Amino acid sequence: MPPGTRRIPSSSASARPPWRFAGSWKARSRPPWPTRRSSTDCRGLPRGERPSHPPPRGPGRPEEVMRKNTRESVRMRSSEAIWQDRRHIMRQGMHWWRFVAIAGIAAAVLTVVAAPATAQVKIRFQTWHWNEKPWVNSLEEFQKTFNQANPGIEVVRDDSRYGDKEAVFTTQSQAKAAADIPHFSYRPIRHFADRGYLLDLSPFIEKEGGQKYLAQWDPQALEICKYKGKIYCLPDDLNPLVLMYNTQHFKEAGLDPAKPPATWDQFLDYGRKLTRAGRYGVGILGARQEGVFMRFNPWLWGAGGDYLTPDEKRSALDTPEALEGFKFYVELFTKHKVVPPGVIEQGAQEVRTQLAHEKVSMIITLPAAPGIVQAINPNMKVREVMALAPVPVGKKKVTSAWFSLRVISAFTKNPEAAWKVYKAWYDKDSQMRNFKIAGVLSSRLDVRNAPEVKADKYAQVFSAQTPYVKLEPLVPEWPKIGDAMLTAIQEGLTGVKTPEAALKGAHEATNRALGVQ
Repeated sequence: MPPGTRRIPSSSASARPPWRFAGSWKARSRPPWPTRRSSTDCRGLPRGERPSHPPPRGPGRPEEVMRKNTRESVRMRSSEAIWQDRRHIMRQGMHWWRFVAIAGIAAAVLTVVAAPATAQVKIRFQTWHWNEKPWVNSLEEFQKTFNQANPGIEVVRDDSRYGDKEAVFTTQSQAKAAADIPHFSYRPIRHFADRGYLLDLSPFIEKEGGQKYLAQWDPQALEICKYKGKIYCLPDDLNPLVLMYNTQHFKEAGLDPAKPPATWDQFLDYGRKLTRAGRYGVGILGARQEGVFMRFNPWLWGAGGDYLTPDEKRSALDTPEALEGFKFYVELFTKHKVVPPGVIEQGAQEVRTQLAHEKVSMIITLPAAPGIVQAINPNMKVREVMALAPVPVGKKKVTSAWFSLRVISAFTKNPEAAWKVYKAWYDKDSQMRNFKIAGVLSSRLDVRNAPEVKADKYAQVFSAQTPYVKLEPLVPEWPKIGDAMLTAIQEGLTGVKTPEAALKGAHEATNRALGVQ
């Protein structure tokens, strides 16, 4: 290409600019000033006076017209190319959106077709047993069986903690976000009903047959579920408490395993003989949880004491009998030293763990304990090592019970689905599964009286104590009364107060809760 020639942009070799001009292509490309060195510039001035820039171009000069037209041509062609590119992109975008739309329609069709196979409603099934063996095995089997049989409903795990389940449920209910089916003992049921936290099950029960349907359960247990003309629950497992002890420890201490302690004096004597280096005779609860009541109450009631007067209007904790039972319990630790240290930190599971690892020899416990102890220490042959006996007797033969209940939250968004899950939990197969896996005794009469239940050596001992079961007062003020007693027990165990002063504080707090001046 000759020097000074400028290339004109073109989209193709055959393209020609849309304008016309004089001269050839070669002439068009010449520069407007001389290319050879001369003594004068284009204006005839001496070269020394030549300006530092090219001479001005007039708009009328052919070369300038040519350049102007060339720039306009480039701009025009550039704009045209841009619009061509945009149209191409738009066509591609239209194809893409057609693809997306078709794919979306196909996905929607597949979703509609597959909808019956996916769960539409999730029911939160809440309990602390999700984290506890062997209970979790029974729960997971129930969950699996129900979900397979009911594709429109899914039972989902909802964990709670035994120690603060009531407080958590209260907070969740205030926010209208409680689990669909929570799990409690019988103690807070009426309190929660008064607050409007529980769903009345009466309409569902009527659809199932009313009294004929309810006749499947123990009538005394069923009464606890009734309050102010409504039914807020069905009775689950009703488990009397008994004495569980290590027969090998008895032999090592020179005690006959076939003759467990039958009285308070014998119990204390056995506790002393079983206590030795690294091992204690008795495990008791002192943690701030409702499990304390089941282990403490047999001593309070066994001495002839009680929480309230017969009319349930005033506290009865100021009687000598109540003080006798209270002192016996706390002095097992403070005076007789047959209980391991750290008692106020020991809850139900901690005490069972002590028994499983042979740190204690005797505990007061419920039917689920053998299976739990076995799960804690798989190396122990629980049914060979552990034996059961009635709670030692004081002035009265009495025991307490773990009475398990499940309710439906008043704030469930799916009451029909929740009832379907609830009903399935209480059917015969589910309740029998709970006995086989967890060892608990159902309130369903057809399960309690089943041959395999009656033939079980542990179940026989627990069932025999049912006539001696006593429960705490079924009053809405119980949460405050129970809280006052827990405070008194911890004060007595730690020595912060004498047994007399600690129990007096519980007595006064109970009267305040009842509105007694």
